Amino acid sequence: MLSLCAPWRVRFATCAPSFSSRRCASSSSGIEPSSLVCRADAIVPALKYPIGVSDYKEIREEQYFHWDRSLFVKEFYQDAGKALLILRPRRWAKTTNVSMAKYFFDITQPQLAHELFQNTKLSLEDPSFCEQYGGAFPVISVSFGECRANTWEKMEQWLCQLIADVYNDHIYLYEAEGFLKEHETLEFSRILKRNATAFYEPALRKLTSLLHRYHKKRVVVLIDEYDKPVNEAYRHGYFDDAISFLTSAYTSVLKDNVHLEKGLLTGVLRVAKADYLSDLNNLEVYSLLDTSFADKYGVLEEEVVSALEQEGMGDQLQAVRSYYDGYDTAIPDLRLYNPWSLLNFLKHQRLAPYWTETGRYDFIAEAMWAGPMEMREKLLPMLDGKSCEVPFETDTKFSNLKSSKALWSLLYFSGYLTGTRSNSFLVARVPNTEVTRELSVMWERLFESKNVSEEYSFLVSAILTGN
Repeated sequence: MLSLCAPWRVRFATCAPSFSSRRCASSSSGIEPSSLVCRADAIVPALKYPIGVSDYKEIREEQYFHWDRSLFVKEFYQDAGKALLILRPRRWAKTTNVSMAKYFFDITQPQLAHELFQNTKLSLEDPSFCEQYGGAFPVISVSFGECRANTWEKMEQWLCQLIADVYNDHIYLYEAEGFLKEHETLEFSRILKRNATAFYEPALRKLTSLLHRYHKKRVVVLIDEYDKPVNEAYRHGYFDDAISFLTSAYTSVLKDNVHLEKGLLTGVLRVAKADYLSDLNNLEVYSLLDTSFADKYGVLEEEVVSALEQEGMGDQLQAVRSYYDGYDTAIPDLRLYNPWSLLNFLKHQRLAPYWTETGRYDFIAEAMWAGPMEMREKLLPMLDGKSCEVPFETDTKFSNLKSSKALWSLLYFSGYLTGTRSNSFLVARVPNTEVTRELSVMWERLFESKNVSEEYSFLVSAILTGN
C-alpha cells in the first residue's frame, strides 16, 4: 500500500501519459498556482518529493510524498539482538528510518509518537505497540554522514563536535540543579566546550548512564552512517588513527552496556568484525542478503506502479524498471527499486543517473585495478548483462582491499552489484542500466588515468552501446 504525505490522495480516471507535466498559471480553487499540475482536463495539486529531506518529522509535517516504512520501528525494537547493524547502499533512506525511530521512542517529546505516526501502518496495525513504546525511552541519535576530512586532525575535530552536539541535545541534564555530581558537571562542560582535555571516546557510554539515571529508563542509541569516517580514513591515509578512536567509541556504548535498551548502527559496508570493531561481536547484522528488514528499504514493484499512475506515467513502467529496478533480496521474487533515483524521476519526470551522480567511488576502480586480473575479466560480461559467480565475504577488510573477495564484497554492499548468495560465492550481476553506465564511466576515467590502450576502452563502449 502506498502511503502519501501530500495534502490530497490523487486518483485519475484518465491520465495523459507523458514525461512532463504542465504547471497551471491560475486557478479558482484557492490553492496557490505553483502547487498545481495540469493533466488531461483535471487540475490537481502537485506532489512534493523529499529530495534532500531525510528528517521524518519534516517529511510528515510538510506533507511530502513518501512510502510508509513505519513498521521498521517495530521490527527494530522486537529483533532479538541488543544491537543491530543494518547495511544498505547510500541514498537508500537509512537516515530517514533512523530519524523515524528517534521521533517514535523519544521520551522528551512523547507527543510525536502520536502526531507523526497517526494513520501509518504501524499505528493502524499495532496501536498497542505505539501506546506501550511510543515516547518511552531516552534517545541518543548521531549521524556521521557529513564527516569529510583529508587529515586525522580535521576528522577528530568533526567527531568531537558531533559528540558535543549530542551532549547539547541533552543539556537539560547539565542544567538540572543538583543532578550531576561535581566531576560529571566538569566533564559535561568540557565536552560542550570541546575542550582538549575531555574524554571523547567513552563519552557516549557516559551519556547513556546519565540519561538512564535521570529518566529511570534505559537508552536507545542510534548511529547513522557509522562507516563514513572509516571510508574517509582509508581514502586519505589516516586509517590507524581513526580506528583507535572509533573502536573505543562504538564498543563502549554498544557492548556490555547496562544502560542500553537498544542500539542501531546503519551504514554501507560491514566492517564491524573486520578491521576495527572486532570486540563488538554482539551485533546482529542485516543486509540485502537477509530476510529481516528486506522490505523496509528500497521501493516495491506495486509501489512504483501506483506512483507512476498517480503522476500520469503508467506507460513508463518498463523504462523505469530497466533503469532503476533489479536489486535482489533474500526473499524470493522480492526485488527492489533504488528509492533515490525513483523519487528524482517522479519529480523531474525524465530518466537520468540520479543515484550515481550523488557519489564518486573511483577508489573502488583503483582497488580493482590493483587487484587480480580475473576481476576485470569478469566485470566486462557483467556490464553486458550477464551473471557471474564470484568469491564473496560478508565482511569488508580495508586492510586487504586488493583481494578479490574483498573487492566483490565492496561492489555488492556499495550497490554496484546485486545477486544471491551460494555458499561462499555470490551469483552476481549489475542491477540496472543506471549502475551499468556508472561502472563504465568509472572504468573509462581509470583507463584515461592509466593510459590504457584505446582498444580496451573501445571494448567497454561497445558493450554499453550493444555493438
